[in-house]
Amino acid sequence: MDESEQILSNQSTCDEVLRKVGRNVLLFQQIEALLKFLVANHRRDGNTSNFEERLQLRTEKTHKQMMGKLVEQFTDGILSDAGEPNAEPEEQNQVWMSFTFTTSGDREFYEAQRADMKRMVDERNDLIHHFMPRWQPDSPEKMGEAAKYLDEQRARVLPMFEHLRSVSMALIDVGQSMAAFMASKEGQRHFELILLQHSPLVSVLKDVAEHKHRADGWAYLADAGRIAWLQEPEAVTHMKERQGHATLKKLAVASDLFEVFDEPLPNGGYRTLYRPKAGENIKTFGESL
Repeated sequence: MDESEQILSNQSTCDEVLRKVGRNVLLFQQIEALLKFLVANHRRDGNTSNFEERLQLRTEKTHKQMMGKLVEQFTDGILSDAGEPNAEPEEQNQVWMSFTFTTSGDREFYEAQRADMKRMVDERNDLIHHFMPRWQPDSPEKMGEAAKYLDEQRARVLPMFEHLRSVSMALIDVGQSMAAFMASKEGQRHFELILLQHSPLVSVLKDVAEHKHRADGWAYLADAGRIAWLQEPEAVTHMKERQGHATLKKLAVASDLFEVFDEPLPNGGYRTLYRPKAGENIKTFGESL
């Protein structure tokens, strides 16, 4: 091979190494974008007036995070069991909504994923900060080694990219399913039920049923009515307008939280009793999806 051919060969090798550097840098940028998407969107919460604003603020904050911090938030919030959901803030006067997306697996799976994430960060830092010693364009041998290193690095990192992409697609699918449900008639009815269950008058009903019931577990609806007039007079006055039910009895039945019973009296009349349904929990959007 003459000198001109050697120069062209060396140039071709250098160009190929540069192409592979760019390919790997782009792969790491794609991984970073997936991590930002997952960290920003895996948890959504807020009340009816600030839900979207809180998501936007979380997205803006996430986009300023470095790769190492993103991996930490991913492993702590998505990869591992996130534990109990965030508690609803105190002094809330609106319905608080929350959604959390996590992946699950045994301890071995978690530790393997955690190690892969750390290795990915190390690989990225090695390429960005420590590749220059490998760049020796006057040495075909060294450039061949650099090309091999870049190929092996891509092979190690690509499965992590594929995993994060699949998790991101799962999150998108869940979000689309939830959005479709909320837009459906069933979802609208469910949302209306949640609003009703969190209304001030239903809160009074729950409080009276818990603290002022008889020995047999039944509470007097009349007691709840008197307390509602004292504590929530405006809500009682506008019950039909705001809740769609003209009486506290109809409201209790519509909330789907209570059993309601008309107890006969000796004089031929009756009094209305109510109690929480056995094992009743407030329904959430997540339980319906």
